[in-house]
Amino acid sequence: MKKFKSKSLILLSAVTLAAFACGVCSCKAWRTISTSATYVQQNDSAQSKTTTTISTKTVEEYQGIKKK
Repeated sequence: MKKFKSKSLILLSAVTLAAFACGVCSCKAWRTISTSATYVQQNDSAQSKTTTTISTKTVEEYQGIKKK
């Protein structure tokens, strides 16, 4: 029973230390940029219109590392 408690304590300590090391050393952040533009072209002699819509979406990912 004593060996089991000691192994669990060591395992718990190792998991806690690994989680702490990963959390302190780096971080990730994402930024999403969406833009949209609509253009309307109308002919002077006719009553027709042409509408064009352009949409873009950019996802940026940042990886940060803690400086010492």
